[in-house]
Amino acid sequence: MTDFSQARVNMVDCQIHTSGIVNSEVLNSFGTVPRELFVPEKMRDIAYADESLDIGQGRFLLEPAIHAKMIQAANPVQDDVVLDIGSASGYSSAILSPIVTTIIALENNKRQMDKAIKLWNQTGACNIALIEGELAKGVADQAPYSLIIINGAITEVPKKILGQLSVGGRLVTIIKQQNSPVGRATMFLKSDGGSISSKVLFDASAPLIGGFEKETAFNF
Repeated sequence: MTDFSQARVNMVDCQIHTSGIVNSEVLNSFGTVPRELFVPEKMRDIAYADESLDIGQGRFLLEPAIHAKMIQAANPVQDDVVLDIGSASGYSSAILSPIVTTIIALENNKRQMDKAIKLWNQTGACNIALIEGELAKGVADQAPYSLIIINGAITEVPKKILGQLSVGGRLVTIIKQQNSPVGRATMFLKSDGGSISSKVLFDASAPLIGGFEKETAFNF
């Protein structure tokens, strides 16, 4: 039987910490949230593998090191209001839960949503509001957000989502073209004047998440 507590320690020590993660809140969150609960039961023995995990219905958990590096780069703080897009079974929101004030989790897969609610209740993540809707549209009714995270690779960022950032807000995702094996984790920032700038953070491999077509995208 797998010792999940030890597997979690090993993930933090051997995958996340060694990839340059020094933010104590990020390390603590990855070290305490039981990742094995957020994957199908038949996958629990590989829950802490250093790769993205397909959890069904077109959703997946990002590779731990990539996920942690994206969050550290976003530098979440206690008063952040976060839009977590493609929250799937809820792991990404559970990781952010102890670090920020409020999370709006956006998902359009009912099975994943039902599982997320149960797991948040089980793990005590009580500052997450789950919204059902199209991922590429964001959640305009609750905007603006100081931080937006898209849990997967997309080809370009939709204008509607960038428009939901607050002044000084940041968005983190992986930009990858359709036939490319590797993308780039990228941060988008909204200036005081409302303009959007971007910064490539690091190369990252992750599956493309559906629903983000180019015709709705932001062009530089």
